Amino acid sequence: MTRPAAIAVALSILALGAPGRALAAARYAVVVGSNAGATGRPRLWFAEKDAERFRRVLVELGEFQPGDVQLLEGVGAKRVREAIARAEAAMEVARAGGEHPLFVFYFSGHAASGGIELGDERVSFGELRSLVTGTSADAKVAIVDACEAGLLTQVKGAAAVPTLEFALPTSDTVRGTAFIASTAEGESAQESAAIGGSFFTHHLEVALRGAGDADGDGLVTLGEAFRYTAAQTLAGTLATAEGAQHATYEFRMSGRGDVVLADLRRADARLTVPRDPGTTYVLRGPMSLLAEVTAGEKPITLALPAGPYHVERRSREGRATAELELGHGAVETMPPLAPSRYELARAKGGPKPGLLFAGFGAMALGLPGFGAAPVVRLGVRKEVGPIGLRVRLDYLGKAVNDAGVRYDLGYVGGAVAALYPLNTSRILVEAGPELGYGYATQRLADRRSFGSNVFWGGAALMATAPVGRLRVGLDAALGADLLRLDFRTAVRPAASLSFLVLWGF
Repeated sequence: MTRPAAIAVALSILALGAPGRALAAARYAVVVGSNAGATGRPRLWFAEKDAERFRRVLVELGEFQPGDVQLLEGVGAKRVREAIARAEAAMEVARAGGEHPLFVFYFSGHAASGGIELGDERVSFGELRSLVTGTSADAKVAIVDACEAGLLTQVKGAAAVPTLEFALPTSDTVRGTAFIASTAEGESAQESAAIGGSFFTHHLEVALRGAGDADGDGLVTLGEAFRYTAAQTLAGTLATAEGAQHATYEFRMSGRGDVVLADLRRADARLTVPRDPGTTYVLRGPMSLLAEVTAGEKPITLALPAGPYHVERRSREGRATAELELGHGAVETMPPLAPSRYELARAKGGPKPGLLFAGFGAMALGLPGFGAAPVVRLGVRKEVGPIGLRVRLDYLGKAVNDAGVRYDLGYVGGAVAALYPLNTSRILVEAGPELGYGYATQRLADRRSFGSNVFWGGAALMATAPVGRLRVGLDAALGADLLRLDFRTAVRPAASLSFLVLWGF
């Protein structure tokens, strides 16, 4: 039997009763997160946050009562031992009442060959093994996501030692025991600032929220959750600096049935991701929830808290976004999401959503004898949905000879354009209406001066292309100015053309 097949068979027969049975009533968990390891270890970013998220999904979907899930953050070894002892006392009472308890232990933090680290204190893997297997629960699950700190993609290392294989006791009284680690021997586990947690725990939460429900029965079992989490953790770390990460397991069990960890029917709201091979959906929702789901050949139903969601669809042809509101009890299907023309252009090397620019060119105000004057231009362009808002500021000055009347003219102004992409390539052409305002001053040779408001309306055209890490382009406008000329209101043709250098953000 192949190793993947062995995983599927072994984890599917952890005993809590008959297959497909609803969640057991007596469920207890100790969830531990520690950002601090031994002296000299850098603090982790997300270990305690990982623990909070795991506790939340157990209570929300796993039929764990809030008082039966102990969340410990930044505590010492004594507190962990005491928490397991409290859970054991509760399980003994439950067993006396005819229940079949399930016990889950979870840890996220630093680890070394000596065991999990809780600041300068440790619980050895041998002791952890004994504490978990020594409980009176019918089924016992221990999950260790052990990590060391880094920066963006953080190196979290369960050390490459045989103790991570979690050798289990041979007692036949244990009906079901599973130990799961986020790494294989000799590997580093990793966490990511982009997903705000460890790869492993992030994908474990997403699995329990429905992505791991391989058979579509609305229940996520331990076997389904492990298979999904292991596969997604591997896929998510293949391109990191530390390389691929393989989740591992060790178990001993008897009986039949499966440990059901999540019942999607308990969800506050449900959202179905459609069949969409080759795409990834990223959901950001209430309570800082973040779910990154790879769509496949079958729809995926996610169990989520009610509230507002920002959804992003990522695919080879670009990205698309939407805002959703999931009400309490809602059962929704993800609306069709298609990338905008800007997003299609960006997939081919087009500009970033925001651009700062500076440049120079020429501007014609349509005044008698004025012609064109050199202009300095600064501005910003920012995509807002299907359009690009472009704001420019201009300054020009010129000495003018109007039929023998000499004067100096200065102009300061700005304009806002709503641009729409005319194509979808890395060389992007945009056009749209533009409105602006400026102020012109006229200073005669005898030092008399006059001023006028200048209102501008017309059409703008912007074409940019990549050059190394920057972009270069042309910014053109054609329209008319409304201003005071010879003490009367006049409309005069006007135009500008500038060469720009742009920086994306």
